[in-house]
Amino acid sequence: MSKVIELTVKGMSCAGCVRSVEKALTSVQGVVSASPDLMSNTATISYTGRVDESLLLKSLADKGYQAALVPKVTVSDEAKVQSIDSANDQDGSDTRLFLLALLLTFPLVGQMVFLPLGLNYSVPPFIQFLLALPVQVFAGARFYKGIWQALRFGQSNMDTLVAIGTSAAFGLSVFILLGDYSEWMSWSSHLAHELYFEASAAVITLVLLGKVLEEKAKEKTNKALESLIQLQPLNATVIRDGKQLTVPAAKVAADDRVIVRPGDVVPVDGVIDKGTSQIDEAMITGEAMPVIKHIGDAVIGGTVNGEGVLHLAPTTLGTSSRLSLIIEQVKKARITKPRIQKLVDKVSAVFVPAVLLLSLLTFLGWWILGSVSVEVAIINAVTVLVIACPCALGLATPTAIMVGSGQAARMGILVKNADVIEKLSKATTVVFDKTGTLTEGRPEVISTTFPDDKNNEDVLSVVLGLTKDSAHPLSKALIEFIDDKIIPRDFDGITAVPGLGLSATLAGDTYFLGSERYMQQAGVQLDFYQDFVEANNACGASLVWVARKIGNAENNNAATVICGFALQDQIKSQSLETVQALKAQGISVVMLSGDQQLAAQKVAEQLAIEKVVGNLLPEDKLAYLKELHQQNEIVVMVGDGINDAPALAGADVGLAMGDGSDVAINTADASLIQSNPYLVYKTIRAGQVIHDKIAHNLIGAFVYNVIGLPLAASGLLSPVLAGLAMALSSVTVMASSLSLYSSLKRID
Repeated sequence: MSKVIELTVKGMSCAGCVRSVEKALTSVQGVVSASPDLMSNTATISYTGRVDESLLLKSLADKGYQAALVPKVTVSDEAKVQSIDSANDQDGSDTRLFLLALLLTFPLVGQMVFLPLGLNYSVPPFIQFLLALPVQVFAGARFYKGIWQALRFGQSNMDTLVAIGTSAAFGLSVFILLGDYSEWMSWSSHLAHELYFEASAAVITLVLLGKVLEEKAKEKTNKALESLIQLQPLNATVIRDGKQLTVPAAKVAADDRVIVRPGDVVPVDGVIDKGTSQIDEAMITGEAMPVIKHIGDAVIGGTVNGEGVLHLAPTTLGTSSRLSLIIEQVKKARITKPRIQKLVDKVSAVFVPAVLLLSLLTFLGWWILGSVSVEVAIINAVTVLVIACPCALGLATPTAIMVGSGQAARMGILVKNADVIEKLSKATTVVFDKTGTLTEGRPEVISTTFPDDKNNEDVLSVVLGLTKDSAHPLSKALIEFIDDKIIPRDFDGITAVPGLGLSATLAGDTYFLGSERYMQQAGVQLDFYQDFVEANNACGASLVWVARKIGNAENNNAATVICGFALQDQIKSQSLETVQALKAQGISVVMLSGDQQLAAQKVAEQLAIEKVVGNLLPEDKLAYLKELHQQNEIVVMVGDGINDAPALAGADVGLAMGDGSDVAINTADASLIQSNPYLVYKTIRAGQVIHDKIAHNLIGAFVYNVIGLPLAASGLLSPVLAGLAMALSSVTVMASSLSLYSSLKRID
């Protein structure tokens, strides 16, 4: 089983850096995979056996990146403050550098305003040098540091392009300046218009502007995850050893009893063993209305209690809690790559070297073939370098995944990795399990028959006595149906007959409770009840009979029916709407069930599902999915039980319902916080919307370069315009990803 280490990594600035970090980490023995995250400047490493953590840090240091282990601590106010302060410090540093560069660059670019008016009011050449020097040295220091690290280890990245381009423009200007001392301080110097200090300074300023805007946008995209983290409660009130204590929520023990007062955040996942209240689950499940909770109901840590006082028995604690799992799944989705991004990574691997070659060819082409001065040839080559910075490519996928998976989590949809998003977007068939997925999974009494209407309460007391200790779903349904005021009979002994029912004795009489087959074995005649049987069989109900054999009669026919019940698993209110919505998207719907074909068929008819198969074992469901795969269908399997686990694992996307078994949820590729089938439709639509956004971002980034590079090479762009276009491309991608917030909210 693989283990995970998380590192903070300083120095990543583009897609090339991400690739470099990934290669450095996977080169360490024992590392299975590495997933750098440009959004949070972290890297998650999966490994088997043992891995020397110092080797991971050294491998990154050898590539020029500073790394440190992320301590495994529980969320606290202090940790949150430190995280926010750290982000603010970085953002503040970039902002100060940008403001300094802007202040010094403004006069250099401003002088160009007068040229179209025929006015030659230019900043003296030497003052231009004095203004541009701090921008190049101080504001541009980050790019020189980046290129130095890259060159030391044979790498190339965005810093390579910016540093080489601006240095070439600045160096060329200094060379021209040193060639003529006569007009250094002239305000109407012709020499001033032959310098390119404004180009080098403006490019650095615009790149810094892009960085500042990127950080602001990253901050917004990270809020989806941050808001989930902040839902984690800090403290809990518990009863321990007879005393009421306040302890950190992470320290709650399994044998504690947790007290949740009105208005408190529920500190842990648990089951109510005392009290009734309304719970606001909106922040976890997306459910707008508070949910009434009674004794025996489960509650989720991070939700908000209403007006009642609750006593909870903890269920899952620490990193196993529902909220912790949500947070981890959002993190995993953020750092994994869909196939479309893996293609981009291959292109990015040769992108920077290819741009450097194109820049060189541009210089040689203009200088040798274009018959222009060296200065013009260099400026055109510089423009190629500036416009090609691959920031937008590096941000296109992770920003969309971050915003999309975070917002999906708030909708109650948890996606484990980015590949699932791509598969969801291409789904052609959705296969539903029946019980607990499209139906409530809890049978209810829908009809009864009593031969003697005068003694119904006596009969029901017998039924309650037979079923009160049974865990069978049908027994539980009968208990719920019978009035609480009825007192159960105390039987001498109750015997369970597997697959058939129950038998017991009382005051010398023998009672039988079970199926029609069991009644036949007990010699009970049901001919008188054929109308009841046929009416309920027609709607796919299950029948339970109760019979009594008086005294020690040896004749089986002496056992007679004292009551009969028809029970049916009710269809969830959202199921029909779900099937209709999926069909409207052109997606085929199939229902598989372990129930009898007739019962499954009746449910399918009510939901307008044409393809339905019953009497299936778990392996049969998996075999059916394999048949669909042979027909080139992209299959989403939806289930909730242990018996669904093989099919969930065998589908293109396994989708587990919210109250499903742990086995089903762990096997599935995605899970739903609520057991609302309509979320299946929303999950597929969310996958389509997020995938489309990733594709649009990447296509936009590529088109930007496809258009921009030829314009730059042909001399139709200046370095200043190229720098502005480069900054805008990154900001455009970030803004596009942020629009996912509203796009996903509009799914209905």
